[in-house]
Amino acid sequence: MAQNGSPGHAINIDALKSVSDNKTNDNTNRPRSIHPDAPYEQRLFQYTDNSLREEPRFLIFRSLQTLNLFRMQSDLAKLQNKIWKDEAAVEEDTGKLTVLLSKYTSAIRDYEYLKHLTPVTGSQAKHTRRDLELAFDSEVGTVIDEAAGYRRFADPDLLPTDNLRNFLKRFLPRSVAYTRGEMWRRTEEYLRGEPPEEVSLFVDVLARFLVAFLGGAMLVVPMLIMRLPEITVVKSLVTVSAAVMLFAGALSVLFRASNTDTIIATATYAAVLVVFVGVSG
Repeated sequence: MAQNGSPGHAINIDALKSVSDNKTNDNTNRPRSIHPDAPYEQRLFQYTDNSLREEPRFLIFRSLQTLNLFRMQSDLAKLQNKIWKDEAAVEEDTGKLTVLLSKYTSAIRDYEYLKHLTPVTGSQAKHTRRDLELAFDSEVGTVIDEAAGYRRFADPDLLPTDNLRNFLKRFLPRSVAYTRGEMWRRTEEYLRGEPPEEVSLFVDVLARFLVAFLGGAMLVVPMLIMRLPEITVVKSLVTVSAAVMLFAGALSVLFRASNTDTIIATATYAAVLVVFVGVSG
C-alpha cells in the first residue's frame, strides 16, 4: 500500500475510500436535484446543470456509427449496380448519388473525429454511464457499456507521455505517480494500485533528469572505458561499437524517435566517439 502522500501532495486514503464507496452506491450516485418522476425536460435541464462543473463526456455510439456507415455503403453499392446495369445515369439516380456520397463522406469524417477524442475509461466511464441511466431510466434504459465508448476533449494542460514516463508511472509509488486531480477522478483505480493515465509533475521532472543524466553518461562512460587503465585499438573499437548500438536502441525504442532522427543522432554520436578515439590514439 502506498503511503498517504508526499510533502505538498498529501492525500487522505480514508477520504478516497469514502468517495469510492459513494461512487459505487446507486442511490448517492444520482444527481441530488434530479427526481426520477420529474418530467423529461426538467430532468434534462437538471442533469445538464449538475454536469457543468466538468467538461462534457460523449458517447461515440460506435455500433450505431458503424451501422449507419454500412447502410450508406450498401445503398451506394446498389445505386452503382443500377447505373452500370442500365448503362445510363438518369437525373433521379445522379441526384441520389450526390446526396448519398456527401452524407457518406461526412459520416466517415464524423466517426474519425469522435474516435480520436480522448478516451474516458475505467471508473470514470462506469460512473458516467450510471449517472445517465439513473437520470433518464425511462427514456434510455440500459446504456451499452462499450470499451472506450466515452470520449472527452483533450486537456491541453496535461503533460505529454512517452515510454520512459509510462515506465515510471507503472513502478513509482502511487502517491507521486498520480496527479491530485486524477486521484479523485479515478479513485477506484488508485486504491486498486493501477498505474495512472496522466503524468504528474514528479514523474515529468524525474524523466527529464534521467534523460539528461543518461545523455551525459553515454558520452562520459565510453570515454573513461577507452582511456582507463590503458589505451588499445581493440578496446576502443569494441567500446565505440557497443556504445553506438546502445544509443541507437535507446533512442528508437525508449524515446520513440523517428527513423530519420535516429540515424542523424546516432551518426552524430558515433562521430564524437570516433574523434575522441583519433585524438586519444
